[in-house]
Amino acid sequence: MEPATAQFVSRETRLLLPADPSALKVARIDGRTILTTLRWHGNQHAAIDVLYVLVNNTLKHALSPGETRQGPEVWLRVTKAHDHLIDVTDLDPEFPNFDQAVAGELGHGLWGAKHLGAAITWFPADGGKTVRATMRPGRVPA
Repeated sequence: MEPATAQFVSRETRLLLPADPSALKVARIDGRTILTTLRWHGNQHAAIDVLYVLVNNTLKHALSPGETRQGPEVWLRVTKAHDHLIDVTDLDPEFPNFDQAVAGELGHGLWGAKHLGAAITWFPADGGKTVRATMRPGRVPA
């Protein structure tokens, strides 16, 4: 999937996170506030859980323990088609075994995000990578 472009994003806000475990709490609290102000009409509880999974995945796999540089860059976006994009960018350009991770063969993080209704993709970005969750408005599939 291509990076978000101005032509199909109607609203967006950047979420700055630290490069430590407190990023998870900040993502949940600030993410909920941002998502409300973006006026996305989907399952906001599921979206915040997906955000948590993506940030947690980045902290575990893309940042070295004790790293003090900038934490993951997060953008919350709503498209003109009313989809919600959660983009989490880190400085690691690789995502080995992505397909297995989404399929739940390596754990339940990304697999769980998929089952919350998110389509999970990734693409190279600014010397690193962006993991994107795309969520449709409405109810989460059962």
